[in-house]
Amino acid sequence: MNANMNFEEQTNKYNELVAMHVKGLQSEHFIFEITKCCNYSTLVFMCKEAKLCDLFTKVAKHFECQNLVSLYLLDQTGNKVTIPFNSVTILKDFIIENTQVTNRIMKPIYDIPLPVVYRIYLDDGCHHDHA
Repeated sequence: MNANMNFEEQTNKYNELVAMHVKGLQSEHFIFEITKCCNYSTLVFMCKEAKLCDLFTKVAKHFECQNLVSLYLLDQTGNKVTIPFNSVTILKDFIIENTQVTNRIMKPIYDIPLPVVYRIYLDDGCHHDHA
């Protein structure tokens, strides 16, 4: 332990550095909360200039998922909107298209002043019965 700081000071310093890092990432990255059917979720950061296929690759690697069936969103009525797997569409363009008022499928899941985070659902083919 750093002799000049107690545990609480170290924790505060660490949390401050993490918060600064996340804030800095937001200028060049989107933050997604990837949610599985079992409701487990985690954050994934993606460069705004990445392609949609890069999102699929990153999510599959993050979850060590060899059978990624689909990534999807839920619209206001709860219907699945599948994210296309392609190497043409830039993530930033996809987000802009799906956050516009006329086609608002994506919206931040946390209130201001928290960072903008969009939820994406992961279908890995594993479905749990909760009967």
